[in-house]
Amino acid sequence: MARLTTPLTAKEIQSAKPREKEYKLFDGGGLYLAVTPKGGKWWRLKYRFDNKEKRLALGVYPDLSLQEARKLREAYKAQIAEGINPNDKKKQKKEAEAIEELESLNTFEKLARERLTLVKDEISEAHYNRTLNALINDCFPIIGKMPINEVEAKHILEILHIMVDRNIKESARKLFFAISKTFKWAVANGKARRNPASDILLEEVIGKKSTKHYPTITDDMGIRGLLLAIDSYTGEHTTKRALQMLAHVFVRPYNIRHAEWSEIDFKNKQWRISSEKMKTSEDLIVPLTDTVIEILQDVRRYTGEGQYVFHSPRGKTSPMSENTLLGAIRRLGYTKEEFVPHGFRAMFSTIAHEKSNFKHEIIETQLAHSVGNAVSQAYNRAKYLDERIELMQWWSNYLNKLQK
Repeated sequence: MARLTTPLTAKEIQSAKPREKEYKLFDGGGLYLAVTPKGGKWWRLKYRFDNKEKRLALGVYPDLSLQEARKLREAYKAQIAEGINPNDKKKQKKEAEAIEELESLNTFEKLARERLTLVKDEISEAHYNRTLNALINDCFPIIGKMPINEVEAKHILEILHIMVDRNIKESARKLFFAISKTFKWAVANGKARRNPASDILLEEVIGKKSTKHYPTITDDMGIRGLLLAIDSYTGEHTTKRALQMLAHVFVRPYNIRHAEWSEIDFKNKQWRISSEKMKTSEDLIVPLTDTVIEILQDVRRYTGEGQYVFHSPRGKTSPMSENTLLGAIRRLGYTKEEFVPHGFRAMFSTIAHEKSNFKHEIIETQLAHSVGNAVSQAYNRAKYLDERIELMQWWSNYLNKLQK
């Protein structure tokens, strides 16, 4: 039989004296008063949730009386009975209050988030996520809570110097432009007086931008070895198929990982990637050869009921992670200096320019690189489709011949 707890009285609480160690006075139902060595009296609620013991701070006596503490106990017990963890709800309330306070101020963080939300539909998902994460991780901790008109060049320089010390110069460069764009937008909309980023000579802080070349393989024997290694991959079958498809379509790894079945047109043998997923913010049509169609038909047996062609091994509702393809290449024995998934693009570009008869504009258009002015770019994407179908077939034939 459970031991009954005698409810506390106001007199007991008032007369409770501090001891060498903290002790507890129990009122029943998980409610108790913790008396500290310094004389503080804290109301606490002990409860179980998901078969785990939890504790919740209610308040300080005498600011929170015995009767008020009991009312809180009953209210929280009612939440627990409904499957609500009081600690989670309390945390959510604090977060909501913090956001509300943030939105009431003209802080840099508030305005940066506001601008990024407004341009979200105009940039790729990867660009949006990368910019937001950079702001959260490296910018907001230093200037996020500051009123935007109090941010000075020295504060932005502090952010850049910290990132340079961590040897992430290109990330620092991209974050600097995101910060500057926030100020330009704020000035244009009457939310800030000036852009302090304009006082900074970025090259003096970071140095000149270096051209990034992804490691790749361009000799026939090396390519053949890579294709055979992928063919013998013993890990997840869908990961192997993703690498095989990536070799033939040479899109950015992000596009392979986020490919959706709704984008695949088996009848017309096309994969239409929406502008939201493209670095150029324009749709891209990828002609699909018989080799790629065969890969997709095989993969459909495993993931055809889900959203993504190559979903995460951990769940059907998430795309394959960025590290999955990279990890597979490492398992095949290739170091980061030898080859990365992005290297298929450089491989195709080099071989196509050197060994095919296709024009530069056709090759670059299929790589989703900007060609000419804005008008000609749109025109090229329509005009070159037939040529690009031939180009993709030429590339598949080239790879298949090497592998066999």
